[in-house]
Amino acid sequence: MRVKTLLICSALAGGLGFAVSAFAVSALGQSRTERVVVTIGGVPLTVADIEARIARVPAFRLRELGPTVDEQRHKLIEQLIDLELLATGARVDKLDERDDVGMRLRRVLVNALEAKLRDEALASAAVGDDAVRRVYELNRSRYVSETRLKIWQIVLNTREDADKLLKEIRDDKAWDSDAVGKWDDLARKWSIDKTTAMKKGNLGFVSVDGTTQDKLVRVNPVLFAAANKLLEGAIATEPVQDGSVWVIVSRRGTVTTPERTLESEAPAIRQQLAKQQQGERMEAMLKGLRKKYVQEFHPERLSDVTIDLGGAVSSARRPGSLPRLHTAVRPGAPSSDNATLR
Repeated sequence: MRVKTLLICSALAGGLGFAVSAFAVSALGQSRTERVVVTIGGVPLTVADIEARIARVPAFRLRELGPTVDEQRHKLIEQLIDLELLATGARVDKLDERDDVGMRLRRVLVNALEAKLRDEALASAAVGDDAVRRVYELNRSRYVSETRLKIWQIVLNTREDADKLLKEIRDDKAWDSDAVGKWDDLARKWSIDKTTAMKKGNLGFVSVDGTTQDKLVRVNPVLFAAANKLLEGAIATEPVQDGSVWVIVSRRGTVTTPERTLESEAPAIRQQLAKQQQGERMEAMLKGLRKKYVQEFHPERLSDVTIDLGGAVSSARRPGSLPRLHTAVRPGAPSSDNATLR
């Protein structure tokens, strides 16, 4: 009996030794990154898989796992194992088949696809140095040094009214003692431009072409030309005609933007071109996918879908159909002898 037991143990040991030797030979044939660290539910995690996940963890998060690299490795792999186990549990419970989960997964896939297309666009010749230089040269006027003037205005109906108000300003011996306050009073009282009258007639900073900080507001370039001849804080001695009205102009500030070089603007231009390329690639891909995978589409049935004011989408009741009868009562809901209709 003892001999038989020894023979069995010897056989098991021999088999184990053979298995270990075979594993060692197999491991020797693998690169470092191909070696499996752990297998969960039949899915192996290799050294490369774990290193890829570590690369996405901020350094300060890694330091929180422990003071040494060895502790950080062990705690991180435990967290990865927990994550994979929980994901496996979710799949066992068929949570991945839920509509809301599926929608989130689709969003993740779309984001990944967009990132892939963006990376491909950034690597393409359409976003190369020559393309960036062409865009810069075509839009050179946007990148040159620019002077903008802060302009205050008082708008009047006639030249006579403007001359009269200018004379009042010149004759005011105490004007310099409170120039801003007095100008503010005159703008509120006399300016017919009510959008600026209550704020000293302030147009903000105006460019030579009449554009302002507000993209919706553009003024006559003659106002810039008149203000450009003045010193800071000065008032034009003559009113400026702007169409059918007359304007008293005061220069209240100056800002000069530096020239933006090709080197400084190249990253922004490259991103702009990449975004355009990404959109074109996405459009082409959608065209092909729609042709290949959209088998059935009935736009005329969209009238069956209703959208309430809260944005919720629900299916409209088809003409001639009867309301559905509900006999089940939700826990905690008030009971009723009558069935509810929906």
